[in-house]
Amino acid sequence: MRDDHPTDWLVILVEGDASPSVMSSIRSAAQELAGQRPWVVGPPSIVDEPGAEGRHLTGLALSLHTAFPPWGDELDREVDRAYLEESQSLLRETCRISAEHETNFIVEFAGEMIGLIEAGRMDDGVAVGLIGEWERTLNGRG
Repeated sequence: MRDDHPTDWLVILVEGDASPSVMSSIRSAAQELAGQRPWVVGPPSIVDEPGAEGRHLTGLALSLHTAFPPWGDELDREVDRAYLEESQSLLRETCRISAEHETNFIVEFAGEMIGLIEAGRMDDGVAVGLIGEWERTLNGRG
């Protein structure tokens, strides 16, 4: 992989305002996830910043090297698989927080909203459109 290989972000944001208990769970999740494995680029980071129209953005973000053309062919299959596993870990932990706190999350990838986590479950945009397609692509690459 080249040094100038661009990165994308998997960003998971609380839908609406985060309560103090949700923010505490997000901080704990970030710390726990960081210690679970060696991360390719780095562990998930906490998002806690002002957003548009007075809204506050709260959640978690994971940086990964892009697989979008023309860069996908340069992304090693094992690195791409590691990114999938990292993303799945982050999404599972977010599902746990969602169920525990009855909080919904918006999932964005590469700047596009792809789906939601509601009541502890990923919708089809996340489970099928992101994770399922990612798995199919990796399995098709041999």
